[in-house]
Amino acid sequence: MSARLPCLTLLSALFISGCQTPTEYQKPDSDTLSAALQQIENQQYQSAKKTFEAALNSDSELASQQALAGLCLLHLQNQNIELATKALDAFYQRALRKPQGNTSLKLLSLSLKLNLENSLHLTLEREARVAAETKQQSLYNETQALQRALQKLRQLSLQ
Repeated sequence: MSARLPCLTLLSALFISGCQTPTEYQKPDSDTLSAALQQIENQQYQSAKKTFEAALNSDSELASQQALAGLCLLHLQNQNIELATKALDAFYQRALRKPQGNTSLKLLSLSLKLNLENSLHLTLEREARVAAETKQQSLYNETQALQRALQKLRQLSLQ
């Protein structure tokens, strides 16, 4: 009888541990999301992306929305406007379906939206500046070619 008790205890412990959710699927807490933000600050973008993506499958809607906001921030940091827009759209869709009523989440969404708009505006300005510089260089080259042609015409007319 005394040998059965340790065996039952061991089997019970194995059964209970086997029923637990693996650590990679456990609900991310604020420490996990804070760690992901710290990874962004340390320019460990791939690690942060993996942490945020793992948090998307969380049982906590708040943590999932925070993870989407974090992905948006990560893509903005990497100047990937397209992926940042997709992440922000997904964030808004989830927030509309299951609002959390969290003031800090609302402030975060507003700041992400403004940051995305500013990034898009800066990108458009940069593209316009590059186009203007290209056009200016083309006009300069044409001017130089016309000046050389004019110089040759003057030389021919003097002969």
